[in-house]
Amino acid sequence: MPRRKSRTMSREQRRAAFLESAARMFNQMEEWYDEHPDATFGEIEVQAREYRLKLMGEAFALLINGRTEGYQLEAPTCVQCGQAMEFVDYRPRTVGGLEGDTTLSRAYYVCPRCKGETFFPPGPSTSTPEGSLE
Repeated sequence: MPRRKSRTMSREQRRAAFLESAARMFNQMEEWYDEHPDATFGEIEVQAREYRLKLMGEAFALLINGRTEGYQLEAPTCVQCGQAMEFVDYRPRTVGGLEGDTTLSRAYYVCPRCKGETFFPPGPSTSTPEGSLE
């Protein structure tokens, strides 16, 4: 069983990690522009959009994973036998969004008595905006 069960970060740690990602993105944009000094505004904008989507995906991962990954101090109970399940590890799940793809990590539990019975907490509920997305 893994030693480190909770991998939450403080607000300041999440902010620092985001600023590192943003600085890395800016440096990538600078390097791209150095390699394409005659690029038009539109070409720069297309390149920046790609970097922005990646940055936003990283930002969402920091915001969500940095607060909780679904680890529970009191183990969830198995729906089959009613006994406590065991924490196994964290499992990734990629979520596609309008502002970039994000890999979320969630605690994964298995019932040692019931073959194949698992629990993967979903995290907070989300919804998409209604109406036009433009």
